[in-house]
Amino acid sequence: MGQLPDLQEARRRLGLALEIFCHDRWVLGYLRGGWLQPIAASEVSRRLMQRRPLMPLSRRALYEKRPVVVNSVIENPNPSNGYDWELDWPAILYAPVGEEGHRPIGLLILGCRRDHWYSEEDVHYASSLGTTLAPMVAALRGPLSRLNEIESEVAQLLSYGLSEAEIARAIRFDDHRTRALVDGVTRKLKLVTTDDMELSLVDRPVRRQRFGL
Repeated sequence: MGQLPDLQEARRRLGLALEIFCHDRWVLGYLRGGWLQPIAASEVSRRLMQRRPLMPLSRRALYEKRPVVVNSVIENPNPSNGYDWELDWPAILYAPVGEEGHRPIGLLILGCRRDHWYSEEDVHYASSLGTTLAPMVAALRGPLSRLNEIESEVAQLLSYGLSEAEIARAIRFDDHRTRALVDGVTRKLKLVTTDDMELSLVDRPVRRQRFGL
């Protein structure tokens, strides 16, 4: 499958890097025409694999080139239709992805469905991680932008290590059509090299223990 096993390894290493955060979901994507096109997510969900418009606070994070945090002290009494996690969850962190001082090319979103408070340590770590992720997102943005919507979903499913039969069930296609999609995705991603996919883990912050009174 060409370089796709490297995409799977990069996703695994990203998951390890995100273990420092308290979170229930994360999505990493690149920017395209005012939308976020997912590259990888914490769970296999077609909803998370599909592109989505940028939320106002995500746009603020990209404009200011720094992480933006939503820490709610009360539960949203009027959850959105369809339970949109970026609007309804009490803790969300938006971290721009890009080289320091340059215009962001991607965005990392983390969310916690229970009460939580993202600290300054979390924000600093997220900022460093956004810089670390920049080469990988830059390398994938071009090839992935050549994929149509269903091909993008197939690429993400392959990054989870799913077989062709499992992908066929997930996207509800027959085996022949799924095999053709996998072959097409592999060809379009074949120029992504192992060096492009390298993701070094940034230094994790040392947690200060908090004592109750």
